[in-house]
Amino acid sequence: MSGEKVERRSLEDLRSILEAARKVGIRLVIIGGYAVAAYTHGYRYTKDIDLVADRPTVGRLIGLLKSLGYAVRDTEFGIAGSKTLNGEFIDLHISAGRIYDLSTGKEYPVDVSLFTNAEHLVVSGHISKTTSLKAAVVELETLIILKMMPVGRSKDAVDLLSLLRDRRKDIDPESLSRRARTAGLTVHLLERIRDYAMRLKDGELDQIWFDTTGSRFPYAEKREITKLLSKLADLLRRQ
Repeated sequence: MSGEKVERRSLEDLRSILEAARKVGIRLVIIGGYAVAAYTHGYRYTKDIDLVADRPTVGRLIGLLKSLGYAVRDTEFGIAGSKTLNGEFIDLHISAGRIYDLSTGKEYPVDVSLFTNAEHLVVSGHISKTTSLKAAVVELETLIILKMMPVGRSKDAVDLLSLLRDRRKDIDPESLSRRARTAGLTVHLLERIRDYAMRLKDGELDQIWFDTTGSRFPYAEKREITKLLSKLADLLRRQ
């Protein structure tokens, strides 16, 4: 019950933030775990709010965030905040200009195409399925890149597998490789793809998936995902 309450409050906060931003002319796009949930069956619990803003004036939202109970601070890349509820933290990150990954120091640049290409999808909870909203979510290929960028976080591995499992047929490998090249991430993504392929082969990702979802990852899906990763690697090597 505690997790459901936290998740529901997080989604309600997300709705309030999006509505307030729209009123002051700031476009926001959802990234992170909620974006993955919008594209997939939502295999894991998430409560953190990750957004990208179309302008540095995102600071105009600080008053609203404080009224929602978040302790807010400015960062080099936008705004960060957190609040506690039922002993859990809800973390908030709003990036402007670039999306920065702390685990690797890599960045993904933000331009107007991230907002014009966003998909309007239903975002719902993992536990509280009745709590949902429709919002702008980063397009699929960019989300996959963002989920490939980090190192060392099990939740990103689960999220990437979720996207490759549920949306494999919708992915445009050429578009993904072009975005990686434009972002200067070709070499990094090649390294990450090799790492994921190895971890799929040796069963490490099967265990991470089981530990997170309580279910087994289908062998047939592993085989198809391995083929897709191989195709992506070939495209990136040709750049």
